[in-house]
Amino acid sequence: MENLLLRNARIVLEVSCLAKPGESVLILTDEREHLMACARALEAAAVELGATPVIMDVSSYSRVMAGKPPHESRVLKPVKAAVESADIVIRAGGLDYVHLVGDPDTHDKFLTAQQRRVHLQSKDMQNWDITPEEVAAIRKRTLWLVERLRSVKQVLVTSPAGTDFSFGLGPGAKWLPILGIVPLYGEVAITPQQGSESGVYVIDGPTQRGVRPMNETDRAPLRIEVKAGRIQDMSGDPEQVGRLRTLIASGNPPFAVIDEVGVVTTRIEANNAHWRDGTHRHDTLHIALGNNLKRDTMVHGQLHMDGEVRRPTVRLDGQVIVEDGVFLDSVCMQR
Repeated sequence: MENLLLRNARIVLEVSCLAKPGESVLILTDEREHLMACARALEAAAVELGATPVIMDVSSYSRVMAGKPPHESRVLKPVKAAVESADIVIRAGGLDYVHLVGDPDTHDKFLTAQQRRVHLQSKDMQNWDITPEEVAAIRKRTLWLVERLRSVKQVLVTSPAGTDFSFGLGPGAKWLPILGIVPLYGEVAITPQQGSESGVYVIDGPTQRGVRPMNETDRAPLRIEVKAGRIQDMSGDPEQVGRLRTLIASGNPPFAVIDEVGVVTTRIEANNAHWRDGTHRHDTLHIALGNNLKRDTMVHGQLHMDGEVRRPTVRLDGQVIVEDGVFLDSVCMQR
């Protein structure tokens, strides 16, 4: 049987990164054994393809910079130059791109993968039983949705737990294709028209920021009421509600506005193991609170909390594109 790790490395390069013969591939990693194994597999796959790979171990650099915000990081010019000049950069481990290049605004830019700087989902890579077609479908759904949203006026999200949440895509709205977490994940991250968001959304999955951790999802879900883009009321497990109120109060500016709606475009279950906080599953949608000051160019505010809505149904001007947590290929693959 063919080595699964090498086969999956080929899928990363050829399908997720669109690698071609003759291109340069920079693989950033650290000394952890499983990450180094993934890096070696990517190196071998690149050589097979006719590309030129280089592995860079940034373990020591990462330890020196650990815990420091981007503006306090010491950007090493040779590393930054390598990241900026390679045709493809695959980050398997080590520092985030924000720290490597010293620019906080690169977060959203690199998540789109338009410059082919990507984050590798390395967990259990040696065991994935995936096909190039499954991974290619993520890109197709994502780019289809990006194009479809250009003509959409209203989006409605519902769920079995009671979500009934709508928002507009008028002036000020934007959306980004999230194709830079490879090869198992995809998403369209939407910043709604500010003030158009209304209704109720129910977080019955986990959240980021420790408000509703994965091991507490058996508790009553968080029910958040929104009007004109701002939280009006919230209910659910008292301890979790208290954490959320504390988080909101910590924001400067206030945190109680809708930052993002993330429509997940993967249908690959192996994706779920990558997310340690239990978010971004293949059958969910997330709605984020935040305090984004750069809504004209960014989706993610400095303070940002995704909350998972399980088994969502998504309608674009009445057209169902996600039903009970499943992105409908019968809709998006039509031409």
